[in-house]
Amino acid sequence: MIKRKSTLKYYFSVEGETEQWYLEWLQDQINNAPEAVSKVSFNKQIQKDPLKRAKSLAITDKVEIS
Repeated sequence: MIKRKSTLKYYFSVEGETEQWYLEWLQDQINNAPEAVSKVSFNKQIQKDPLKRAKSLAITDKVEIS
């Protein structure tokens, strides 16, 4: 039986397309690594004000913003 990897979700507010492309590449690298313990899901949005993005998210789990 194949064991499914859990998925960790991360939220990002980026200033431009370059950062968004980097996060897409990073997500693919992590998810395709055979030694990865879990998968990741990056929810990213181009927005100049990260606080505005954080306030717009309706998240019920514990969230750490750094």
